Amino acid sequence: MSEFDFIKRHWYKAALLLILLIALWYRMGIIESFIIPTYGNTMYHVGIERETILTQHYPDYELSYGGGFPHFYVPAYRLLIVSMSIASGIDPMIMSGIMTITIALFILLAMYILAYKLSNNLYIALFAAFFFVISPEMTIFTMRPLPELLGLFMVPLTFYFVMKENWSMATVGAALTALTHQMTLLSLVAVIALYGVFQLAYAAYKKKDFVKGIKCFIPVVAACATYGLWQVYSLGTLNIFNIAQVVNREGNPVDMGLFLRTGLFVLVFFVLGLLYIYLNSRAGSDKVAGKKPYLPDINIDTKLMIAAWLIATVILSKNDLFGISIFMDRFFTFFVQAAIIIAGFGMYALLSWMGLDLLKEKPEI
Repeated sequence: MSEFDFIKRHWYKAALLLILLIALWYRMGIIESFIIPTYGNTMYHVGIERETILTQHYPDYELSYGGGFPHFYVPAYRLLIVSMSIASGIDPMIMSGIMTITIALFILLAMYILAYKLSNNLYIALFAAFFFVISPEMTIFTMRPLPELLGLFMVPLTFYFVMKENWSMATVGAALTALTHQMTLLSLVAVIALYGVFQLAYAAYKKKDFVKGIKCFIPVVAACATYGLWQVYSLGTLNIFNIAQVVNREGNPVDMGLFLRTGLFVLVFFVLGLLYIYLNSRAGSDKVAGKKPYLPDINIDTKLMIAAWLIATVILSKNDLFGISIFMDRFFTFFVQAAIIIAGFGMYALLSWMGLDLLKEKPEI
């Protein structure tokens, strides 16, 4: 095999590996010292984790907001750290740092496979992985040892199962998300529910059956029921309006400075990606060397999912306009996830318009 053939066969795998290594490299600072980076209520989570390990019992009362009341945090992230600490014998402080790095890499991979599912194109998936690495907002929230980190993995993973119409796995993913992080839960439920509404509207317009649209609400119901059961168990009520986070109206508004944390480079290609997705026809028919070129397959499901993702997360990110003013900046992170994947389409569009022939051949992987 010549050097050219070797590079042609393996360059894609090398590029994806390089992106993963870069993502790993600039997160290694998380475990450079015994104390993990402290953002927000990081130490409250470590405190609960340490108490659970020492007593072999998940505490009934919270430490945050002065403590002494039944905890309103859902337990999945904390129990993940606890289980890994017990299994390995590693202190939960250090394990939190290790798991932050590990989960961050899995978030990248989850967004990679979702981008591939939405486009049926390996180049767009690779470009989305690249934009993950250079987005300031995604970097910030994948270096914080907090429950939202796990939520950022569960959202694209659950969306992937929804797009595959694997409703059993989508339901499991939604239920686990409900036990991971409340803002993540609301983002996930809002997007899938809106996607279901769009599917029902499309089915009515095309006079097709409504099965897919109806099935979208299975994971939605599972997520809501799971969270409801947890809150009744923990707080003894379904009322969410007395939770400290709601009472204190926590969160920062999404102003221009925060919006630009998406990444200027990402935003440019995000716009190009939107144009490509909604103005470009489905896979083309031009022949290259007597065979059909390797092109994206942007179907109606992709368009409806991306529309639902953007609309739902924009509304949640700007909930202060409706007088709610709760965690606008946290919801915004899930908009950025969508923007990164759409930017992958934008990069593909630019290189395709420039006539890069490499994109017309499917890479080996």
